Amino acid sequence: MRIISTRLFCASRLGAAALGAAIGLSVSGAATAEITRKGSWPEVEPKVSLEVSGEPRNEALKRVAREAGWSLLLNVPPGDVVELHVQDQPADKVLELLLADGSYVATRDGDLIAIAPAVTAPRSAPEPRSAPPAPAASPDDAEDEDDEDDEEALPTSRGRDRFVTGGSLRIERGEVVHDVSVIGGSLDVWGTVTGDIDVMGGSTHVHEGARVRGDVSTVGGPLTVADGARIDGDVDVVGGPFRRGERARIKGDVNNEVSPVGDSGPGAKGASTLARRAGNAVTRTALLFAFGAVMLALWPRRMETLKVEIAARPMRSFALGVVGVLGAVALAVALCVTLIGIPFAVIGLLLAVIAVVAGGCAVLETAGAGVFGHRTRNPYVHLAIGCLGLLFVSGIPYVGGAICAAVALIGAGALVATRLAGLIRPKPRGDAATGPYRTSP
Repeated sequence: MRIISTRLFCASRLGAAALGAAIGLSVSGAATAEITRKGSWPEVEPKVSLEVSGEPRNEALKRVAREAGWSLLLNVPPGDVVELHVQDQPADKVLELLLADGSYVATRDGDLIAIAPAVTAPRSAPEPRSAPPAPAASPDDAEDEDDEDDEEALPTSRGRDRFVTGGSLRIERGEVVHDVSVIGGSLDVWGTVTGDIDVMGGSTHVHEGARVRGDVSTVGGPLTVADGARIDGDVDVVGGPFRRGERARIKGDVNNEVSPVGDSGPGAKGASTLARRAGNAVTRTALLFAFGAVMLALWPRRMETLKVEIAARPMRSFALGVVGVLGAVALAVALCVTLIGIPFAVIGLLLAVIAVVAGGCAVLETAGAGVFGHRTRNPYVHLAIGCLGLLFVSGIPYVGGAICAAVALIGAGALVATRLAGLIRPKPRGDAATGPYRTSP
């Protein structure tokens, strides 16, 4: 060690290797460095090789982070001018030497590292640099320690909200955002989301190393949570598959009609899950019967119109239902392109769902009448029989879902064929005998 002007020249030795790094720091006094590490730090860091001459300490820190592939958040003084000459040295050791002028806390979350003075950080007691091996801890204790480390490693910034309609969104690695809403597009999360995620009409992929602090809700698209990703809130998936990696961490509840692909936990196969799904199916069937009974009581003639159309031309109703649903989805996506059209799209979708449910009730009543029509003419009994049949059939894997979809499409097609059961009347045409084109005999 030798002193040139006011600069302190330090040399570090790695193992039994020769001299590999020389760092010159401008410091005053004999300060000792205390670097407290928090978060998840790997045992082996990448090695860096770089030279810095006549630049402030913070600029040298940035260049080390760039060489090591880190994202760095600095809350420290700029520091004195340094001379840095490093060849194949661990990046964390170089980081400690550059921070040798005081006590700091380095908090890490993946590749994101935040550095702040120890006096401003909560619970800043320094950890021992080397400690004897600790006794083996139980899995529950290890999980609790991981949760505490994750809480400490969270970024201090809240991030801004992101809202996208008619396009895709990508949260880059190291990026921090708050609430995320995507309509009519896909979402890829590589960074940190401090709020909730809501996606409608697109796919959602939470990649390895990503973190979501809030809930994740998707409608009409698949959700994939990769290995190494974490979601702290609940997960709700409607109208799409849910894929979960074996090492993906989800702290909240998972609500999905289809069993998650790759989720082999005990909750997915337990008796409680089966009982909950059976209870939900019975509840949905009861609500469907109640809705159909209200429709039969208030609009018996319109329900009879739908029933006649379904019984006379079921395949035509099915084909019209497919066309009608595709047209409604295309119209909704077109309206969501502009902010003015979003309220109209939401209201239209709600009314369309109500109309399709009414058409499905007409299909179930028709089916019930076809089975027990020779014993009773009570439409409520026919509707109850159709709902019970749908309850039992919907429990069959794959076949049940196809039958439920067919019921909805036939009901939608009957609505299209009857112009919403007569609510939309056709424009009257001119009569050859009484209209404006009448000719003399």
